[in-house]
Amino acid sequence: MQDEIEALRQEVRHLIAMNTASYVAITSLVATHPNPQQLHLHLVMALEGVLGSERLARWTDDQKAIVRKVVETFQHVQPAAPIDPLASAMGDRDPRQTGR
Repeated sequence: MQDEIEALRQEVRHLIAMNTASYVAITSLVATHPNPQQLHLHLVMALEGVLGSERLARWTDDQKAIVRKVVETFQHVQPAAPIDPLASAMGDRDPRQTGR
């Protein structure tokens, strides 16, 4: 019995780690999406579609609230500044900079 309990604990730890990794990746995708307004609209539509689906009909209110809270969190992610590797590498020597 102890082995089964420890196996379940390990499974929960793995699920938490996987969820955290997914959260980090999705947050980055949201922050770098080329059209944040379209993404936010899609998130709202997808959220309502999923929460109203038969698949989630048996889920508890707590589970549905967690889904809503996580998706709404992604809606508050601000667009990231553009990344320019050449400017980062070249600094003041970047040939695209004029007047230097």
